[in-house]
Amino acid sequence: MKPFIIPIFLPQAGCPHRCVFCNQYAITNVSTQQIHPNHLSGIVDQFLKYNHHQNANVQISFYGGNFLGLPENQILELLETAQTYIHSQKIQSIRFSTRPDTIKKNRLQLLKNYAIKTIELGVQSMNDQILALSRRGHSSDDTRLASMILKDYGYQVGHQLMPGLPGDTDKTFDNTIEEVIALKPDFVRLYPTLVLKGSLLAKWYLANRYTPLTLNRAVSLVKNCLIKFQNNQIPVIRIGIQPQDQLERYILAGPYHPAFGHLVYSEILLDSVTETIKQTCSNQIIIVVNPRQVSKLKGINKNNVMQLTHRFPQKNIRIVSDPGIPNLCVLEI
Repeated sequence: MKPFIIPIFLPQAGCPHRCVFCNQYAITNVSTQQIHPNHLSGIVDQFLKYNHHQNANVQISFYGGNFLGLPENQILELLETAQTYIHSQKIQSIRFSTRPDTIKKNRLQLLKNYAIKTIELGVQSMNDQILALSRRGHSSDDTRLASMILKDYGYQVGHQLMPGLPGDTDKTFDNTIEEVIALKPDFVRLYPTLVLKGSLLAKWYLANRYTPLTLNRAVSLVKNCLIKFQNNQIPVIRIGIQPQDQLERYILAGPYHPAFGHLVYSEILLDSVTETIKQTCSNQIIIVVNPRQVSKLKGINKNNVMQLTHRFPQKNIRIVSDPGIPNLCVLEI
């Protein structure tokens, strides 16, 4: 069962510097780096009220900063507060995101008395030149070492990746995907790079020093790497940044869409159906699809339906939903 995640945002907290793309205040809608234990408890208690289905797998999750880069006393204070919910059996585990270069054995020793299950690494790229251009301050070797250490310690490991960073190309990001697959993380998140107001990348964009991915190119790029991860049994648990009301005010440029993941899955289904129809002889085609996949197959504003009609004008194509099939199949009649 997917965990019921209670997000605690610590925007840019623990970060030794600011990456060129970063404006965590815009992404998280949280204006402070520090959260008092009482405030943390208030957030957790409120989210627990939302767990209407009583998901038995609940995680407190610290996002938006560099958790292991925080001062030791703050790390322990946050973990102690979270651990009280472990003792009361209201939550089952803790997760956090951090930079690969903070995975040091002395830091991991701080965690041993707490119910931490999942650690997400802000990998972004496995190309050292791209990491340098983005002012990440860590290397691809840091990611390799951190992934190995966390696996040895028994943690569930996640990688966060950002296609479209300065200097990135289809080829360099494809190489990043291959290297990440070799590291075998337990899951991946894919966040195409956006130009956020207040970031250094915004200045570069306005000075014509940086060109973001177009939406169509980003969808195609993410689609191809998603297929590779799926083929290697590595779950992709998030595609595109979580839409929020205040976020769009900060987006200056880049491949943002509130349903970015939907666009990616929709294109995968379109490709699959197109290839199958190309091999059919009949002009009467029925696409049978699970109800959960109907909207993705049709596409936003029925874009996929229009594309199929354009590509196969001689064929009569119908879409029928059937809860008895896992995904879809194409039938000739």
